[in-house]
Amino acid sequence: MGMCPVGGHSAEMSGKIKRDRKMDAMLREGNRRIDMETKLLLLGPGESGKSTIFKQMKILQFGGGFTERELKAYRYVVFSNCISQMKVLVSAAARLGIPLSDENQEKAEQLSGLPTGGDNWTREVGEFIKALWEDSGIKETYEQRDTAFQLNDSAAYFFENIDRFLEEDYLPTNTDILYARVRSTGIEEAEFRVEDLEFRMLDVGGQRSERRKWIHCFDKVSAVLFVAALSEYDQVLREDDSQNRMKESLLLFDEICNSPWFRATPFILFLNKKDLFEKKIARVDLKTCFPDYKGAQDYEEASKFIEKKFREVDQEQNTHQIYVHRTCAVDTQNVKHVWKDVSESLLLKVIDNIF
Repeated sequence: MGMCPVGGHSAEMSGKIKRDRKMDAMLREGNRRIDMETKLLLLGPGESGKSTIFKQMKILQFGGGFTERELKAYRYVVFSNCISQMKVLVSAAARLGIPLSDENQEKAEQLSGLPTGGDNWTREVGEFIKALWEDSGIKETYEQRDTAFQLNDSAAYFFENIDRFLEEDYLPTNTDILYARVRSTGIEEAEFRVEDLEFRMLDVGGQRSERRKWIHCFDKVSAVLFVAALSEYDQVLREDDSQNRMKESLLLFDEICNSPWFRATPFILFLNKKDLFEKKIARVDLKTCFPDYKGAQDYEEASKFIEKKFREVDQEQNTHQIYVHRTCAVDTQNVKHVWKDVSESLLLKVIDNIF
């Protein structure tokens, strides 16, 4: 039986071992540099769900979640959301001429004079909000949100969970925190490790008044995560009721995507609030925002049309990488699934840049 020469076999094995060691060293160096260099910039207009994505990273990261101190602090945010959003409904009902029951009208007047801060929460206030939410006039008013007045998307969630908030030892859940609305101001920065990717994420306020601060974050960005709300195609900005929110998102994406800062930077586009969009598209035609839309009032067809609109503004379509995902930012499992795909794309991109 013939045998391979021992010397040749040893030389071949030795070469393979050297190559494997070199590759391992390159990967270790690559991982080290990825950890140091991966900077993700989280951008988008106000109320797109951008800061909710940031909170999800805190939940999904290795050993993640919120401390007891953070949970207790969020009690007041939850209470404030309950008070402020019911005050919006009470005010809108009065302006629209929608009557409440005599008993609830008195509660509404008392609530209207109350400051919105969470430290004004009492059991009586919670009971007022519970009673008002059950009033047929408030329910009728609620149905006119988005068109007749502005209301947080999460308002119904808080009203429907009011009994839990009334408990003496109430402590917010992760879901409560994800739904809680706090306007983003300034720049929030944190380091996370999710899946196999360690990165630094910067979240900046999305309102127009906050955008002048964005330029300070543009240097050495590994990828831009841009969040736009699918469901806001029939809504206007809080700060400018002449501007449609979807149109504002497209204008902003155009400005950022085609900025000289980001010509070679990959973009991850989160078309967010897909759950709300799926419900709304059945009753509000996309033609409200896009007269050139010829499709049906169908989730898949309409969301693909919106994605196409975003891709069309990219002036570097042949070279620019844009990864699009439809998301529901308050759904941790959905964000976890999407993030797995995102992190794999980012790892490949950053390794390509290094080697």
